Amino acid sequence: MTHMHIPDGILPVWLWIAGLVAMSGIIWLCLFRLRTMNLRKTIPLLGAVSAVMLIAMSLEILPLAYHINLSVVAGILLGPAAGFLAAFITNLILALMGHGGITVIGLNTILLGSETVLGHTIFFLLKKRLPVFWSAATATILTLFITTLTLIGIVAISNIDPEFARHGAEHATEHMHETATTITRFAIMVLSFGAVGWLIEAFITGTVVRFIAQVKPDLLNHVLHKEQ
Repeated sequence: MTHMHIPDGILPVWLWIAGLVAMSGIIWLCLFRLRTMNLRKTIPLLGAVSAVMLIAMSLEILPLAYHINLSVVAGILLGPAAGFLAAFITNLILALMGHGGITVIGLNTILLGSETVLGHTIFFLLKKRLPVFWSAATATILTLFITTLTLIGIVAISNIDPEFARHGAEHATEHMHETATTITRFAIMVLSFGAVGWLIEAFITGTVVRFIAQVKPDLLNHVLHKEQ
């Protein structure tokens, strides 16, 4: 849902460069954190989760035009650091496939990576109070709400018309004078349709995490027994 399908040359240069710089710094921290983990277990899981995220984000739920991210699942299974790396790998491959521009890899990775971090954190905070399914589902809804607001904020500060970003440069003159109004409509549309998508993704995430907790609980040990 929070993956921006924006071609290159649309966003202001300062914005996508700032995204790439911020992403690079976070990735460096994640790689440093990765050195302290059990790499024989983490790397294969990182590859598998990234592959599942890639498949999920390549599919579209019609007529919502919604993509399942599975980012919260990644955050819960991998933890914040490896989860953010999974977000980077997924966004990089999607960009190389033409699913969004190369220049927005930084911003897309920050958005999707934030979902892995927030999802992991909220799930950890809720797991003592709610069953696994509801902890994961609630974490998903809260996480996607926050990151969708962030997405709207990025579009707003970029000062572009969302219709321009969707349809390309040939529509620029036609829509630029309506930018403020269009952003408001864009926010209403994204939040309205997004809320339906969040519920779908929350159900999928809760079901997946509950299933893993039942059949392969060791994959969740870093979360379920973190306090020990």
